[in-house]
Amino acid sequence: MWKLITFGLATFLLVYISRNSLRNVRSHGFYRFFAWECILSLFLLNVNYWFFKSFAWNQIIAWLLLIASLIPLVYGVHSLRTRGRPTGQREGDPSLLAFEKTTELVTSGIYKYIRHPLYSSLFLLTWGIFFKS
Repeated sequence: MWKLITFGLATFLLVYISRNSLRNVRSHGFYRFFAWECILSLFLLNVNYWFFKSFAWNQIIAWLLLIASLIPLVYGVHSLRTRGRPTGQREGDPSLLAFEKTTELVTSGIYKYIRHPLYSSLFLLTWGIFFKS
């Protein structure tokens, strides 16, 4: 029962954060919402196994992937904020989050190696949650 309540509350929070993106089917935030919903579902389905047999091979792989998912996330957001030069020019697009409103293409830092580090982070997060069970 607590999983359904958690899912409902987290979905409400995701809908609130994504409210502008959900109005525009063409925005990448529209589809990102459903990716987050799937990750949330996978997390809640596997939450009972998070600390079960802590030193099993799948648990070690899972923790490595979960920790690794933070690296592209942190460096990607940092690069967008510092090198992407967010300005008020893109304020007209409400479907973008604040750090996404950049005016220059970022090709240095982590973006030199990974074109979409934030999506790579989601990919690693999803596989880390998957390997928990």
